[in-house]
Amino acid sequence: MDPWGLYVHIPWCRSRCPYCAFNTYVDPDPPFQSYTHALIRQFEAHQLDFKGQPSTVFFGGGTPSLHPPGQIHDLIQAFGPKENAEITLEANPGTVNPDLLGEFLKAGINRISLGIQTFQPKPARFLNRGHSVADAKRLLSDVSRAGFRSWSADLMFALPHQSVADFQSDLDSLLACDPPHISLYGLTAEEGPPYTKALQAGQFPEQDEGLWEEMYDCAVERLSEAGLQRYEVSNWARPGHQSQHNNLYWRGRNWMGIGAGAHGWHPQGLRTVGHALPKQFMAQPTEWASQSKPLARERAIDYLLGALRHNLGVEYSVLSQLGWRLNTEKLNHHVQNGLLLRDKNSVRVHGRGWKLINSLLLSVESALECLPSPPQSR
Repeated sequence: MDPWGLYVHIPWCRSRCPYCAFNTYVDPDPPFQSYTHALIRQFEAHQLDFKGQPSTVFFGGGTPSLHPPGQIHDLIQAFGPKENAEITLEANPGTVNPDLLGEFLKAGINRISLGIQTFQPKPARFLNRGHSVADAKRLLSDVSRAGFRSWSADLMFALPHQSVADFQSDLDSLLACDPPHISLYGLTAEEGPPYTKALQAGQFPEQDEGLWEEMYDCAVERLSEAGLQRYEVSNWARPGHQSQHNNLYWRGRNWMGIGAGAHGWHPQGLRTVGHALPKQFMAQPTEWASQSKPLARERAIDYLLGALRHNLGVEYSVLSQLGWRLNTEKLNHHVQNGLLLRDKNSVRVHGRGWKLINSLLLSVESALECLPSPPQSR
């Protein structure tokens, strides 16, 4: 049976980050118990869409570390994941302490993903992270000693007024904690958040493209020197510490998404979306807000969008199963320029191509061709 994952969306935060485009809400007294019951009902209503037990469970948000550990335990028991499944919880500094980390560990969490973002006070205030730099350093120390199977930390770069030296300092501070996994994100202007509106109004300068590249190159060099290997455009890991759940997304596998506004990709070829508002989700947990069946080309493009971001690249055999192939001659100039590597099984990003991933995605999409239909037997 093909592995599949379970994404569980916990939508509440203590404060709203100005750059965040996720489905999140600030509530001083979230209805955790009612939400837990709704999550279980939704999972049970759609469990038969999938075969076997989930191979991974990912509690994302929002700030899932605000959810009571006892209820996290109840959810994991209801989900019945495979033995030794990777079970991840996102956590923000200031929301957990050593005792609470121990409770999450006992509840069944074996991997923690930390929203650090920066160690610099000024950028941290700009990002409205709701925690201090001291909170971030304390959490890293606590998590590294807590006994989780693995853990990860997020860093952001290309922030307004951030210098290369600032970012190098952030990298040094994080690497001093010997992380097994790092996710690295350049600040982008997503549609809707306050940061984007302020940027459009000229309240912040757009980050210089040359400076963006310099920071990215700095990260690639420093992380490689520290023994972390890039396996996806924004993710680095030590051997044995890749995110198995996120690998499902990037390799075109299926997952069930439950909770307010969660997205899923079911084996029957259905894309599902939950009700965005927590109250509506809790009132109608067994119903999707929408579901759709992508066209054949859309499915192939979805696979390309994830697979090309991964170091294993686009596998011709997977495209063939979807009824498509790549006209690789159209990619010759990218291969000759060292941006793509091509062999008999796959095409994948190489070298400077990682910084040009968006344009490469467009080129690979344009090389997509439908396989001819087999002749009809008489």
